[in-house]
Amino acid sequence: MQRIYIAGPMTGIPELNFPAFHAAAAALRAEGHHVENPAEINADPAAQWLDCMRMDIARLVTCDAVYMLPGWQNSRGALVEHTLATGLGLQVLLARQPQDRARRRTVARCDCRSYEVAVPGWTLACGAVLHRSPLAGEKYRQFSDDAWAVTDAVSGARMASGSSMAEAVRAYRERAKMYGDAWAQVVADRRKKYLEDKAQRPARKRAAKRKRPAVAARAQPTASGKVA
Repeated sequence: MQRIYIAGPMTGIPELNFPAFHAAAAALRAEGHHVENPAEINADPAAQWLDCMRMDIARLVTCDAVYMLPGWQNSRGALVEHTLATGLGLQVLLARQPQDRARRRTVARCDCRSYEVAVPGWTLACGAVLHRSPLAGEKYRQFSDDAWAVTDAVSGARMASGSSMAEAVRAYRERAKMYGDAWAQVVADRRKKYLEDKAQRPARKRAAKRKRPAVAARAQPTASGKVA
């Protein structure tokens, strides 16, 4: 077990990139590490940059390693933390880029029995499911880290998608925001229609079989060679 500090870009990124910090912290803690997460150390988005850096560095120097999130090279604070970590001889771990990995399973599937579904960093309303999108053209169901989708828990219809967890959830929230208070009713109506159509499918198949035209008897040639 290591004591790991997470470093990465925040300023100028939606939600201060907190979802990426929380996701990385959850993954590292699942491996048994103790994690120092700046998104938890300084949870107030209105805090001053210098005050945050002072608190973060105080935690950084207690760690064995620093985990650099994608885009850290463009972050003033992350560059300071990286320089300090290398100067102290800490192990530097680089987060994999999304395009470098693929999984055979989803990393986050919500409990759809509830209409308010909690995902670390987000809340998806109406029982939506956040998961990786399957790679196209693969023999086995593999899921790409750079293709995420939010689908309906009942019908499986895609509601939103994005190249990251944050983008997929943001797209879903924007779509729900367009409908406002009517979003829950829109989802309920679509589920009702889906279930009604699903119930009618066996009847449609039986009707299609009954309407199938009979195969005409093959004409037989007469003794003269003409077709009767």
